[in-house]
Amino acid sequence: MTNIWKSDLYRFGKSKLFYGIVAVTSIIALSLMSMIRQDIRLGISVFGDLTAFKSADDIIRIGVQYHKGLGIFASILIAVFIGQEYSWKTWQNKWITNKSRVGIYLSKAVLSAAASVVIFLLFQTVAVLCSGNIQGMLTGGYALMILCGSFIYAALGAVLCMLSMLIRSNIASVIVCLGYVMLGETLASVIRNIGSLSDSTAKLSEWVVSHTIYGMSSALFASSISATNVLSILINSAAIAFLSTAVGMFLFRKYEL
Repeated sequence: MTNIWKSDLYRFGKSKLFYGIVAVTSIIALSLMSMIRQDIRLGISVFGDLTAFKSADDIIRIGVQYHKGLGIFASILIAVFIGQEYSWKTWQNKWITNKSRVGIYLSKAVLSAAASVVIFLLFQTVAVLCSGNIQGMLTGGYALMILCGSFIYAALGAVLCMLSMLIRSNIASVIVCLGYVMLGETLASVIRNIGSLSDSTAKLSEWVVSHTIYGMSSALFASSISATNVLSILINSAAIAFLSTAVGMFLFRKYEL
């Protein structure tokens, strides 16, 4: 199992796509902060949803909304990294060498979660360093937001890993992962509309949405941090990561490699 981890980590470290995404993420954070510091107000529209940037705090907080940028990078990186295994037909070699599908899947899941968190933390780090007010930014509330955001992105990485591992086409896995990230708000609206038939179904649909990765991301962006919602986000994110990994691992063991 150790050999699988080392092999995946080595291949990931050699990925030009990974370094390209690192560079683009850093440039975006730097550019947004530079505009704000020059009193340039801007807005970004994603599927008609306009996000306005008026201060450095807006840029810091937008990082937790994965569907408006960073999640797209994570989905492409993870889907391509895993999809290459199907394109290159290297699963059989790993299976013959290690005889452990659990190890193969866990290696991909941990690496996917870590990569997703790294993209988030990189954006936050560059944004804070370029804000011109590092000391003012580094507060207890910011630390809690980073903690919650890291858990949310780890859960996102685990889900993207599951989707990529279960789709045997390199291109199809990228499309599905992008769809999952970019259509989260649309799916939440559909669930709410379906649940609007009665008060009881409305409460149920709202509960379902609030416990999705999109729901947690939106709540973290819109509300102030408290001990209650921090604990809720941490537990819920861990549960999503665990369940998606368990389901993905179970189905992956049934595949013919």
